[in-house]
Amino acid sequence: FDLLEEMDDIFIHQDFKQELKPNMVLQIVMGATRTEHSGKGVATRLRTILCEYTRNVREFQYALAQTTNEATRHIYVNKMGGKKLTIIDPTTWIWKKKNDKLCSYKDYTGGPIPNILIKL
Repeated sequence: FDLLEEMDDIFIHQDFKQELKPNMVLQIVMGATRTEHSGKGVATRLRTILCEYTRNVREFQYALAQTTNEATRHIYVNKMGGKKLTIIDPTTWIWKKKNDKLCSYKDYTGGPIPNILIKL
């Protein structure tokens, strides 16, 4: 497993506590906002529109996000009502592929990465 694969596995088998069904959970892999638009609510609005669309048109019930960015985490948790579930510190995470047992992110400085579940 790599780090994000392991976080997905933890979400599916521990955090979610329900049987997954098609079109139930949207996984938000990436989002970006230009720096000149920061602090204007653009990032929040973009993520809100995405979630409203997936709820209203595609009938998803939840969104899952994993982010290293503190501002994005603030949007998902504080502005969109997301809940932090499992939190992994990449600096102590052990690579499990081919039994290498490497600590690939030991020098990582971005802080812990949570699984964030948002009810749509």
